[in-house]
Order: sequence, then structure tokens, then C-alpha cells
Amino acid sequence: MILENLIQLECNIDDSTPEILSYTSGKLLDMGALDVWSTPVVMKKGRAAILLSVLARPEQAEQLSEILFRETSTSGIRQTACQRRALPRKVISVVTAYGKVDVKITCLNDEVVSISPEFESCRKAAEKINISLQTVYKAATEAAEKVQNGCPQDTHY
Repeated sequence: MILENLIQLECNIDDSTPEILSYTSGKLLDMGALDVWSTPVVMKKGRAAILLSVLARPEQAEQLSEILFRETSTSGIRQTACQRRALPRKVISVVTAYGKVDVKITCLNDEVVSISPEFESCRKAAEKINISLQTVYKAATEAAEKVQNGCPQDTHY
């Protein structure tokens, strides 16, 4: 298991559109945020709002905070140090009847505990030949079960 020191940035936003928040989330991820999520909250005076949360490495805090300030109406961001336990993982490419697909292999104590086809890779394969995403996921999982060769030692993201 890997123990990482990270930061969590958070801000409450009560005057934005879903499109703006989606754009901002995408931009944060493109700039290296490890994860971005939103949670509906109720602020003072009963105002509905969104809590926008960002998980990142400490050295990214300033750059990601700038994005939050520029792309949203927030005037304050809370920053909290946190730790994350992460399992070693690796991405392999498998060949399916629908094309090449990337699959994430996750391990615990040298045992494969998860085989997860990567969404974008599966989406592209499904759209290319007009079949269901579910069909590609199943084929990729089955192919990975046959070809995956053990657990990664230090690989993570």
C-alpha cells in the first residue's frame, strides 16, 4: 500500500451554472488534480450551493487555486492537508474483438483485487463500431483476466 501526502481544496459556490462547474472540473483535472467532485450543500440563510472539492498534490495547490478563483465566483478556498492510502496499480492494453482497450489492474498484498476497463478507451471502441459500452467493458475485463501478469510493485497515480 502507498501512503501519499495530499491536499484538499474546497469552496462553496451558490451562484453558478452546472456548465461552468463542469468546465471548471475538467480544467482542474487537465491541470493535474487527482480528483474533483461536487456535493450539494445548504449554506447560511438556507441557500442551496455546491461544495466543489479538489484532491491534489501539495505542489499543485497554488495553480489549482488560481483556476478556482478565475473560473468560479468563489472568493475563498479552504485548504486541508490529508493523506491517502492507495493500492499499487498498473494500466495494461488488451486486444479485444472490438479493438485495443486499456485496463487498470489493482492489487493488495500481491493479489489482483480489481480489473477495471478504462472508460475513455472503451467508449472510443464502442463508438467506432457502434456497439454497447457494456459489451466492450465485458470483453476488456475477460481479456485482461487472461493476460494480466501479476501485480505492479510501485505504480500508482
